[in-house]
Amino acid sequence: MSFSSSLPQTDGRRLRLFQSADPLKEWWSLDEMRFCARCERLFIGREIKLSERDDGSIEFHCPTQGCPGGWADWQYPQLHL
Repeated sequence: MSFSSSLPQTDGRRLRLFQSADPLKEWWSLDEMRFCARCERLFIGREIKLSERDDGSIEFHCPTQGCPGGWADWQYPQLHL
């Protein structure tokens, strides 16, 4: 059985994906915290959910169930302490 998903399978690949996909912030580690302005939750990069669209592109989702937050909503946490 072959696995053809384009979702990253390692931490290094996931981090590189975040670095190339997030147009607003730098990512140095999957353990970095972000604050979602929509649901007002702090989370780390490892918690961000990924899904693959039919065309093979990847969507990024806030870890809070039902929250539509994305890159534009995820801020550096020091702005909210």
